Amino acid sequence: MKYKKIVRWGIAAAAVAVVGVVSAALYLRYGRLTPDLILNAETFGTESEIELIWEDCYGGSVRLTDEEQTVAELKLDGDKNGTLVFPAQPVGTYTVELVSSFGKVLDSEQLTVTDSMIFAEQTVTQVGDATAIRIQADDLGEDAWIGVYERGKTPGVDDSFLWQPVADGIAGTSIYYPPQMRGSINLFNRYAGQYTVYLFADEGYTVLGSWDFETQEDPDTLAMRWEPYEEVSSPGDSYGQVVLVGRPSSPDKESLWICWGSDNQLLEGYEPLFCLNAYDHYPVSGQISSCSVFPEGATQLLACADDNGKPGEVMISVSIQPELRHTETEEPNFSFAAISDTHVTGFLLGHNNWNYFRALSQIMDVEPKVDFIVNNGDITDNGSEKEYRVLNMIEGLVGDLPPVYYSIGNHDSDKNKSDFDPLRTRFLEQTGTDEVYYSFEQDGCTFIVLGNEGAAESGDPDYAYLSDTQLEWLDQTLSEAEGFSFVFIHQPLFETVAATYEVSDLSDSDAVRKIVDKYPNTLVISGHTHRSISGTVALVKDGNAGFLHDGVVSAVWDGVQDTGDSQGLILSVYDDHILIEGRSFEKDAWLPLCSWRIGLGASGN
Repeated sequence: MKYKKIVRWGIAAAAVAVVGVVSAALYLRYGRLTPDLILNAETFGTESEIELIWEDCYGGSVRLTDEEQTVAELKLDGDKNGTLVFPAQPVGTYTVELVSSFGKVLDSEQLTVTDSMIFAEQTVTQVGDATAIRIQADDLGEDAWIGVYERGKTPGVDDSFLWQPVADGIAGTSIYYPPQMRGSINLFNRYAGQYTVYLFADEGYTVLGSWDFETQEDPDTLAMRWEPYEEVSSPGDSYGQVVLVGRPSSPDKESLWICWGSDNQLLEGYEPLFCLNAYDHYPVSGQISSCSVFPEGATQLLACADDNGKPGEVMISVSIQPELRHTETEEPNFSFAAISDTHVTGFLLGHNNWNYFRALSQIMDVEPKVDFIVNNGDITDNGSEKEYRVLNMIEGLVGDLPPVYYSIGNHDSDKNKSDFDPLRTRFLEQTGTDEVYYSFEQDGCTFIVLGNEGAAESGDPDYAYLSDTQLEWLDQTLSEAEGFSFVFIHQPLFETVAATYEVSDLSDSDAVRKIVDKYPNTLVISGHTHRSISGTVALVKDGNAGFLHDGVVSAVWDGVQDTGDSQGLILSVYDDHILIEGRSFEKDAWLPLCSWRIGLGASGN
């Protein structure tokens, strides 16, 4: 009897062990054992591809069925999370299923394909969400418009809550966002209710199509939306604000990280955009500055819980519609790096020197490869011969370094109130230039380097003085330029980028401003302030000229102390625009609020 009991206990233990092994294997295979399908929209047009995300499933497939008949099936690629795209389908109601390798349905969702001329991607939204409104029609004319009414109200008799001319939509797309729509109030973003959106053919009320949708309120449900600014006009533009709404019963001081994402995961190689803190209320919002674009590869915005000061579990995601994503279809004509304030010291193993070596190494690894580098002043800490020898040693340690162009900074000239002429002579000899101001050409673009010619009248060693001769040369050089012009000067112009609204260390700032303002497609790039290029005013597009802060390699200063970060820019030049991307060399990552696009002949897009 005792023997039988031992056998039974042994069998039970073995069974538990087998179950444990199988469970572990399944967990490794399928993650949390709760595979999910996520549709970026509930309703699609007859010409729209059907995009979805799968989560926590390594093997199997996703199939699209119509009345239990398989219409299409796509196999998973072996990753835990991913995106699949089905081709456009005829009108109908479909089921999309996530199927395991053994044929078991792990998750399913319903979707609708419509031929309605106007429809909302989400038929039911949470208060605070914004559903994209789409139009499936061409050549509607300048007078066509969209109107949103409470369900049951009559256009032409009752007033609309929201309205927008079709011609005001984002160029090249059929997408219209409620925050962009005109009218008295964004009613269906903020209040629960049932609504109908109409497409009208003219300035009157000739209805071409309509669509019903509703907004529901669950105060404990978190909602997120991206609100593009009114000046957003091109696919890829991301400037606007990210808004979180809901969860009034959420924990005190809840922090949520807003991040670029893809496949419901953080976009690889990017830092979070910002952290939103709901201390005692919602909504809360964060700003994405003018000229910003979605990073290439970003398909979502993610709100992530705080995990000891970094993004943790994804709490909610918002899809970036495919037409709005940023994609460069051609290679740039050329690319270059813009850095400054390396402050190389005489001690080879010093902190600043390590940061410069690290910055150069990462610049050499980015794609596309840079054609040259501009080190925009304060290349050394004191302008000594030993510091230049260390500079050459650092650059020599980086293999296949492209040409490096230098501007003279206050630390390279007279920071310590030494004689200016010997320091200028040393700068020219060590950098291989003939004068502190010069120019060069690259693929039809003009590069102009300005430089301090002597102590300013104030006697302040931080100031840069530009002679009348240099200013006349700048004017003449810009007048002969074609395409984009890039003007480099270490000290920034007054009232342009961060930390210049109280003081400017460029004695001829107004004179330079009057010159560059005369010429379209001119970008003035400066350093000196040591401020971060992320979360500050780093790019200003004002009239013809733009003004750009290129960061600091040695140590970013927050106005009180050094932060330990090290930053710079990569600029890619195309036929009709410039793409500017900020990088943290300390974190070996792209800065998410520092992806900008400036168009040729444009004033801010």
